[in-house]
Amino acid sequence: MAKSAQPMKPVEFLVLAVLQDEPLHGYGIVKQIDARTDGRVVPRPGDLYRVLYRLTQRGLLAVADRHAASDLNDQRRTYYSITAQGRDALTAEAEFLAGIAAQVIEPAFRNAT
Repeated sequence: MAKSAQPMKPVEFLVLAVLQDEPLHGYGIVKQIDARTDGRVVPRPGDLYRVLYRLTQRGLLAVADRHAASDLNDQRRTYYSITAQGRDALTAEAEFLAGIAAQVIEPAFRNAT
């Protein structure tokens, strides 16, 4: 089971996960994370933009093309998209987390029976 080169913070994992479907701007990312975690994780804007910067610097995100935006307000927003490297890192992290969960949870269930 592969592990990404750098440990991934939970919010980094969630950002990459929500960007699998389509490019989003910061507020859209926050709303998607909120929705997908049933409100358990809601990144603060300042924290989110630091995460977006880090992921972009690591090559896991790219600033997306915004030419399709029809609303003037939407044209001013920066959209982010996941890169191929970001997809690979997301997959590696998901596999790593699934493996850890299986190792930690399975023995607990076996001992409970």
